[in-house]
Amino acid sequence: MRMLTLAAVSVALAASLAAPAVARKPTAQEKADIETLAGHYIFAIDWRDPEAYAATFAPDGVLNYGGGQAVGREEIATVIRSLRERELANAEDGEETRGGGYNQHFVSNMVIDVAEDGNSATELAYWFAISGEDPAISSFGHYKDELVKIDGEWFYASRRTYNEQAEGRGTFHFFNPVTNPERYGAHVED
Repeated sequence: MRMLTLAAVSVALAASLAAPAVARKPTAQEKADIETLAGHYIFAIDWRDPEAYAATFAPDGVLNYGGGQAVGREEIATVIRSLRERELANAEDGEETRGGGYNQHFVSNMVIDVAEDGNSATELAYWFAISGEDPAISSFGHYKDELVKIDGEWFYASRRTYNEQAEGRGTFHFFNPVTNPERYGAHVED
């Protein structure tokens, strides 16, 4: 019974992570707009700006990350607000907080497929973060995104963050998510 349930969940998850049924490569403008969205997201997380971070998501957007899941802009903003409050509470007396200069994320190798009607898209991208007074890579992974266009502007409908340096958060080797979207993610637990 457990294997049957696991198989059903795997099939459902794989179907939800697949590229749009009818997809095309983005236009230059679509690509630029989606890359700009990613930039706004990264600056917001690095500078611990909860409202700007949440504004990159659709009103009912979903964020899946190492700490769980947040649904809707208010819950998503709370993730960053809590992170900022934890960091401020851990700062030693008199210590200045360092903002984005202390922790910086970088995104690369974006693969974007846009639905034929131009109103939704999928995206895969690598990311890594550097931090510390002597900057070093502190975390890395990839994103799996579903995007939606609302009133001409792109937003994350869902974003799944894979922190591949964390135990249990990696993915299987040799399953390229770009060329095997039907299998991608089926083995990863939430």
